[in-house]
Amino acid sequence: MLYTLFNSPSSCNFSLLLNILNKNDDLLLIQDGVIAGLKNSIFMEEIIKMQQKTKILIFAINDDILARGLNINISTKIIRIDYIKFVDLVIKNKQQILW
Repeated sequence: MLYTLFNSPSSCNFSLLLNILNKNDDLLLIQDGVIAGLKNSIFMEEIIKMQQKTKILIFAINDDILARGLNINISTKIIRIDYIKFVDLVIKNKQQILW
């Protein structure tokens, strides 16, 4: 399943989102959701803990990172993708949940 985080992680129940992810799920950070990928943030610490348990992949739209001036502040644990790879994620994951 593809979970897509559109909003800032501080404006939603981010911990709940991470807790419902399973090992075959993908998480995509898009728009203000890319804030969750900031190095040394409490959100990134939660992502790292969750990844150690489930080994899922976390993606972020690179254009959204750049548009917010966060290029050097995003963790290397986040896989940056373009919109073509975003379409590939949608095709791969038949079920999707917007968060």
